Amino acid sequence: MNNLKLPILSLLILIITASCSSDDDDDASQELYSSEDLTILHNNNSKTWKLEAYYVDYNSKQKSEQNDCLVDDIYTFKPDGIIEVVTGLENCYYGDNEIAEAEYSFYEDEGHLYITIIRGEITNNLVKSTSFTLQLIELTENRMVFASGDKDNYKISLIFITE
Repeated sequence: MNNLKLPILSLLILIITASCSSDDDDDASQELYSSEDLTILHNNNSKTWKLEAYYVDYNSKQKSEQNDCLVDDIYTFKPDGIIEVVTGLENCYYGDNEIAEAEYSFYEDEGHLYITIIRGEITNNLVKSTSFTLQLIELTENRMVFASGDKDNYKISLIFITE
């Protein structure tokens, strides 16, 4: 009986170690951002970005049905999480009563930044809207990508470029 305890204990330790290291690898593969990185978003005052594409599946480059109505919008990122949205000429909904709002949230302790976008319409004093929140996965001076999902399986994604 004592001869079995050592192999079983060794196997248990190996399983625990392997499962912990894979979690650590996932965290290490995600890009982490600092407060200094936020200056790329807003230039310490404001910075204008244009939506280049809205994907429902980033890896296969499958665009959303709402791609055309969103890519003509202009997003101005400002400090403190403020994003001003100016909608373009093509509406995502019928009529001229479309609303668009956005904000970003930065969690400095974790190094993660998220964008929340709300789109909707007002009809007869009734507001219908959809919203989604996506994590920043890529940031350069001229391009940023927000997405949902895992690193090798990003789904809903927004790609912004500077004007």
